[in-house]
Amino acid sequence: MRAACPGVSAEARGKQLNSSVLAWARCVGLVTGTVEEERLAAMRLGEFAARLVPEAGAAEAELTAQWAAFVCLVDDRLDRGGLGSRPEEVRVLFDRLLGVLTANRAVVSGGEVETALTDLWWRTAPCMSSRWRERFMTDYREFAQATYQEATGRRDRVGLPLDDYILLRRRTITVFPMADIVECTAGAPWPDHLGCDLAVRALRQAAADVAGWTNDLVSADGDLQAGQESLVAVVGREHGCSPSAAHERVTTMRDDRLRDFYTIAAVLAAGEGVPPAAREPLRSYVGALGSFLAATLHWLGVTGRFETRWLSGSHGGPASSVVL
Repeated sequence: MRAACPGVSAEARGKQLNSSVLAWARCVGLVTGTVEEERLAAMRLGEFAARLVPEAGAAEAELTAQWAAFVCLVDDRLDRGGLGSRPEEVRVLFDRLLGVLTANRAVVSGGEVETALTDLWWRTAPCMSSRWRERFMTDYREFAQATYQEATGRRDRVGLPLDDYILLRRRTITVFPMADIVECTAGAPWPDHLGCDLAVRALRQAAADVAGWTNDLVSADGDLQAGQESLVAVVGREHGCSPSAAHERVTTMRDDRLRDFYTIAAVLAAGEGVPPAAREPLRSYVGALGSFLAATLHWLGVTGRFETRWLSGSHGGPASSVVL
């Protein structure tokens, strides 16, 4: 992995990445008009990537930003024209995308989303182990299944109980696939020590919950206007409380879950019971996941992705869902 660009500030690097990710999205057809380009620029995904992998070289940082853009823009396509409430069309979309991941070679594109994923996948997967590739495909397949389940619930107007929503949200937030990408771009692969696998999985689950719940806090007003479910709405329904009281409850839940993350991270970083050769890789992985979560929380506080101007009917722009 190449070193980060010397003499370039984090702010300048983030702006450079903002520009490069917009150029890439244009090239592969993920953005096709002025409104889409403006919205992608407002997301500030280059700045997100600069914080996420601060020590990575330019190519790795660009790849991180491009994966984040793919995740966000595919999610936006789900909501455009109500696709996110048409489960069979959601299934068709993800069958196409999963076909890219399982192909033995770069496939001829059937659309812009496949073009983008083919480009990303064949710049990422060959650098990683077969174990990593299997895990990424499993994580993305579970995300696809959860998105189909979410679409079915939207179509049928079924409100999930709180515990069920939390489990579903953990998979629709796409933290697991993005955490897999960070293993590659940060040079911090999943530790090769079976004895810590359960704790690493618990750490990833805590990260997904914190990111998903914070996302729902940030996007709650837009979700309400768009008629979409969020943790804030579910908690309000479950407890029979006002939106402001539900927001406070979810904030407390998120803060408690963030403490869980740091507690698990500290135990793993201490390396107790871990063979000496596995301790440093384990610390690197925990540090990379910590940077990922910190970057995500910062990004959710500054991104323009959830501004109400992007809701359907504003400048002709689509409503956003809450998947990162």
